Amino acid sequence: MNSFDQGPAGDGAAENVPVLVMPPPPRRKPSKWELWRSRLFLLELMFVCFVVGIVLIVAPWTDYWTNNPLLSGFPQLRQILTYDFVRGLVSGLGLADIWLAVIEVIRYREHAD
Repeated sequence: MNSFDQGPAGDGAAENVPVLVMPPPPRRKPSKWELWRSRLFLLELMFVCFVVGIVLIVAPWTDYWTNNPLLSGFPQLRQILTYDFVRGLVSGLGLADIWLAVIEVIRYREHAD
C-alpha cells in the first residue's frame, strides 16, 4: 500500500463540503462606438485580406515575378521562385488569406441585448 491509495490527508470530511460557485458577471451592453469600432475593424480586415489574397494569387504567374530587379543579385533564389510548385504554394497562401476573410465575416456576431 502506498500513499496514493489513501486519498487526501484527514478523516475524509472535506468531501462533503459545499463548493461555492460564482455566477458569471452580467453582460453589459456595448456602446454604439464599440459596435461601430468592431464593424469597421471587420471591414478593414476583410478588405486587407482580400487584397493581399488576390495579389498572392495573381503575382506569381506574372512576368514581374521572374524579372524582379530585387532578385538580380540572388540568381539561386530567382531560380527557386520560378518553380511551379513555389508559385502554386504562394497562390495557395492567397486562397487561404481570402478564406480567412470569408470565415471572419461569417463568424462575426453582434450581441443584441
